[in-house]
Amino acid sequence: MLFFSISSLTFAQEIIKMQIKENTVPCTGVAPMDCMQVKIGKDKNWTNFYNNIEGFNYQPGYTYNLKVIKTKKTGKLPADVSAYDYKLKKVVCKKKVKNKETTTTQSTAFLNKKMVLTKLKGKEITNGKVYATFNSTNNSVYGKSGCNNFSASFSLNSDKVSLQSGISTQMACDPESMQLENDFLEMLHSKKYTVAVINDRVQFTDVAKKEVTIEFTIPTAKDIWTFIDGKKWKLFQMNHVGKDFGNAFISFDVAGKKVMGNTGCNNFSGTFATVDEEIVFSPLRTTRMACGDEEKAKTESEIITNIGEQKVRFDVAEQTLNFYKDNKLVMMWGWVQE
Repeated sequence: MLFFSISSLTFAQEIIKMQIKENTVPCTGVAPMDCMQVKIGKDKNWTNFYNNIEGFNYQPGYTYNLKVIKTKKTGKLPADVSAYDYKLKKVVCKKKVKNKETTTTQSTAFLNKKMVLTKLKGKEITNGKVYATFNSTNNSVYGKSGCNNFSASFSLNSDKVSLQSGISTQMACDPESMQLENDFLEMLHSKKYTVAVINDRVQFTDVAKKEVTIEFTIPTAKDIWTFIDGKKWKLFQMNHVGKDFGNAFISFDVAGKKVMGNTGCNNFSGTFATVDEEIVFSPLRTTRMACGDEEKAKTESEIITNIGEQKVRFDVAEQTLNFYKDNKLVMMWGWVQE
């Protein structure tokens, strides 16, 4: 008994069963990120998982049943750091989720595109705080509802969309944003709509009320790059770590196809090309100043690794420019209004 007690206190480990859903959702930990959705043990509801599982290589489009070693960390930890480490013990089951068949008419042209809310119940919305993407790969809809990130599921039959209740983060914002969020989420709560795509506008008509209650606009590539062009974008999250990265920033000259910035230590420059929602960077040239401390040198190395002679998918969410690799958010840049 004495040996067992000492062993338990020393290792503070347990093996847990974990189910993982086929898609990630936007969430907010230390900073905005993408979270796996999990059920642990006998849980009946999906919850966001904010940690990494050592040794586990997650692939979107697959469900998993895992056995995971959960270990309690020792020592004094910061308030925003998890109290546990997770390590893969065994992949019990990995199953590919079959895509549901959808029609290919104009009414489905909104799928897999970021859409910005421009009308809600007849009222013009111009603040760009609400946006959504309907992902046909896993039949999920996700985005931002005015204040919080949200996700839900949907089914599509011809031009009719059925929405099921979803989940969202629980941050508090200013009253105006909260009211907009409540009104928008109410429109998504277990409703059925017919969808019409008119140029860059997407109209959702409530089947029960027979009136257009939601209208989105699909930003064009020109719109997005006009917004990005010439602005100074300061790095505030990289590889799921959110912090002050000093003077690290990036800026684009769209007409000249040039990129420039600072790694927090050295200036860099290069060229870039665009292919749909991707940026293809050339090798970067940098100045050769000594970084002075280990942290700055590490930041510089990670920045060059992420974008130097690399291809990233990107999007713009409100005032942030986001870079993705293999469907994982790797860098977030915030617009510095000078």
